[in-house]
Amino acid sequence: MKAMFNSSRTYGLFTAYFDEELYHYAIDNNIINYVISVVGVTRVLEDVEISQRNHSQYQDLKRFLKQDFTTIHKNIQISDKLKPYITSRIAIQPQSTEGDFKIISFSDEKARMIQVNWIPNRGKSYTFLSHVDKLELVAKATVDGQIFLVLSGMWVPDPKDKSKLIPYWIDYTKLIVNEETILNNLTPTWYSKPYVYKMNVKADEEIKIQVEWLPHKSDA
Repeated sequence: MKAMFNSSRTYGLFTAYFDEELYHYAIDNNIINYVISVVGVTRVLEDVEISQRNHSQYQDLKRFLKQDFTTIHKNIQISDKLKPYITSRIAIQPQSTEGDFKIISFSDEKARMIQVNWIPNRGKSYTFLSHVDKLELVAKATVDGQIFLVLSGMWVPDPKDKSKLIPYWIDYTKLIVNEETILNNLTPTWYSKPYVYKMNVKADEEIKIQVEWLPHKSDA
C-alpha cells in the first residue's frame, strides 16, 4: 500500500485532479485510512482515463498494471499538473552559427515547438514538447556541420526556489535517426540529466528523427 501511495502514478493522477496539499496531508500525518482513500480515488481516476480511450478496458487495465501511466490519447485534455510526468523535451541544437537549420515536418500537431537563438556558438535551436509517447520529425541542414539531439524532461523551476529545478523524469525507449537505431533501451532522463546524441550532417541533407518514450516508472 505504501509503495502504491508513493508511486508517481498515484501522485501524478491524484494531484492532477485535487489540491497537492491533500496528498501531502496523508504523508505528514501518516493516517492509514487517509492513505487508503487516496490510493482508492486514484484507481477510480485510472478507470476514468481508461473509459475515455479507444482500446478495450481489459487491454488498458493490463497496461496500467505494468507501468505507472497508460499512454494518453492525443485528443484527451491533459491537466497542467500531469503534463510534467508525461511530456518529453526533444531539442535539436546545430553546432554552428552559419546557415539556417530547418524543420520540415513533425508528427504531433499538438506538440509545442520553441525556437532558441541565445545559445553561445550555436545556430538556431529547436525544442519540441510532446506528451503523445512518440514523435517523428524531419529536419534539413543547410551547411555541413554537427548537431546535438538532446532528450530530457520538462524544465520546471521549483516554485519555492526559482534557482532550483524540479526533477521530472521521462523514460526514453527509442531513438532512430535516418533508419539507424541509436537508442533501443529504457533510458531515464530529466532536464539536468539528458541523453545527448551528436551527429554529423551535410548541407541539404534531410534528417528523419523518430523518438519514443514513457512516463518514468517509480521503481526504475
